[in-house]
This record gives sequence, structure tokens and C-alpha cells, in this order.
Amino acid sequence: MSMDQSPAMRDALRIFRLTLIAKLLFVGLGVLALVGLGNPAGPGPLLRAAPTLLLALLFLPSWLERPLGRYYLAVGLGLDILFSSLEAALLSAGWPVDRFSQAGVPPQIVDFLAVSPPVEPFFFVLIPLVLLAWSYGRRGALLGSTWAAVLYLYLGLLVLPRDSRLGAFLVQSVMRIALIYLVPLLVSILAERQRRQHAKLAAAHQRLRRHTATVEQLAVSQERNRLARDLHDTLSHSLSALTVQLEALRALLVHDPATAQDAMGEISALARHGLEESRQAIQALRTGPVEALGLSGALRDSLRGLQE
Repeated sequence: MSMDQSPAMRDALRIFRLTLIAKLLFVGLGVLALVGLGNPAGPGPLLRAAPTLLLALLFLPSWLERPLGRYYLAVGLGLDILFSSLEAALLSAGWPVDRFSQAGVPPQIVDFLAVSPPVEPFFFVLIPLVLLAWSYGRRGALLGSTWAAVLYLYLGLLVLPRDSRLGAFLVQSVMRIALIYLVPLLVSILAERQRRQHAKLAAAHQRLRRHTATVEQLAVSQERNRLARDLHDTLSHSLSALTVQLEALRALLVHDPATAQDAMGEISALARHGLEESRQAIQALRTGPVEALGLSGALRDSLRGLQE
């Protein structure tokens, strides 16, 4: 997948490829139906399948994606609009009945198609238009709709029988061109609104992450200050008192050895007290035994300590 494509383009490209696969399946089922009716698949069905086969060859693989970049999807959808518009124009001129007759379809089936024709390809024009609007926004919707409207008018006038009423064609064209512009425009508006909401959510997520990082840094700073105070109040005081006692002991050893023996006991008690306070301060920094070892591990560790 090209890095030049947005997430909306990538999603639209997946849908476009799925529609191509669905069209290929319909083409295959049509050929199988003709063969099942005892008619060989002549040039007529193959000619009708040619645009779908060409699009599948160009856009199901990814070999054109790198050179075309972000316009890869637009080119594919533009060609899809062209082929669908051409088929819609030929259908409006009575083309399918003649085509099936030339392909050797039995007369009763041709009469059925004349009364109840298949789904008109005009509605298939709306699929690539919707994908253009979703991928490229209002600009893509406007350009795609203009391209489809021009093709519809030009091809419709080109295949319009001479005995047909031009006014009826123009009235029908106005309604269809209105759909060609209206549907993609609505889709582009909804897509842009969704993108704005997604951008707001992404910005709020980034702000929340920054706020969380700030709170975490503040908590770390507060914990460091608390640790500094605890060490100052315990270990620092104990070491200071021990230093003073040792200086006094040095003097007593020269002048009063008996008193120096008593002072050594006090100094030992003071050292043990400072060591215990240091252990408590270090223990407070460690993770709780239940969090680190689990309940059973914490119990075993406590029993081991008690035994020792």
C-alpha cells in the first residue's frame, strides 16, 4: 500500500477491489448461464465483460499503485465511471435486447429482458462516485460528479435514437444528474465531519497522554523529594550523630579509657539504629511483596524471614 494514500483512500481502494471481484463473479455467472441454456459464449458477452476484465487487470494487482501514487484510486474510479456510463447509455438505447439476440439467446428470454430489463448500470455509477467523495472529499465529489454528468449527457445524446423525444431525455437527465451531484456531496460532507471528529479525538488523546506524562513526572519528583527528606531525617542524622560520638570517643580513649568503653556501647547502639532506619527507608522503595511475588510467594518470603 502506497504511503501517499490516506486511510480513507486505502479503505475505498479495498471496497473498489471488492466491487470488481463481485462484477467478475456476475460476469462468470452470466457466461455459465448462457452455456447452461445451450448457447455458446459468443463475442457479445465477452465484449460486455471486457471493461470489467480490464479494470480487474489494472487495479486488482498493485503494479500501478506506486507510479500513480495518491491518484491511483482516482484513475481507477474514473475509468469505472466511464465504463458504467457507456453501458448505461447503451442500455437506454435498447442495446441489451439486441445484444442478447445477437448472442443467440432464445427468443422467450429476449422477450423477458425487453419487459423486465436487468438492473440499470446508471446506479452502478454512484458506487465509484461515493468512493471518490469518501477518499478525496468535496473536491473529489465535484470532479467525479462533473465527469459522470458530462459522460452521461454526451453518451446519451450519442446513442439517442432519432425518433426519440429530446425533451423526455433532458427531463430524465436533469433528475439523474441531480442524483450524480447530490449523493457524492452528502457523502463528502459526512466523511469530512467524521474526519474532523477523528482529528478532535486524536488531539484529545495526545493531550491526555501529555497530561498523564506530566502527572507521572510530578509523582516521580514528589517521591524523590519524599525520599530525600526521609534519608535526611534518618540516615543523615544517624551518621552525623555517629561522627560526633566517634570524635568524642577519640578524646576519651586518651584521657578516660573506662568512660570510652561505655561510649563505645552507645556508639554501637547508635550505628545499629541508623542501620535499621536505612533498611526501612530502602524497603519503602521496593515493590510490595504481594505485588512482586504474589500472595503465596509473599507468604513464603515472610516465613523464610521469620525462620532466619
